Amino acid sequence: DRGMVLALSIWADGATEMRWLDAQFPVGESSSRPGVLRGPCDGSTSNPMYLRSEHADATVKYMNIRYGEIGSTVSPDGRRLGDIIV
Repeated sequence: DRGMVLALSIWADGATEMRWLDAQFPVGESSSRPGVLRGPCDGSTSNPMYLRSEHADATVKYMNIRYGEIGSTVSPDGRRLGDIIV
């Protein structure tokens, strides 16, 4: 058995300023080139220094984390097992 790994990460990307995720990347490449335009953000507020100064009180809370074999924590209709439907 190979086991499983859960990795949770919060980070500020000083190298690419998160542009690889939702902006034009690599910077300087034509946005008409396939794969370069990755989302609507212009990247102007993705700098770690900006984020820390403007959102110094930001927090995160991980909740309701489930673990198990693939497919064992959700029902066939896509709801998590144990969810209450009203």
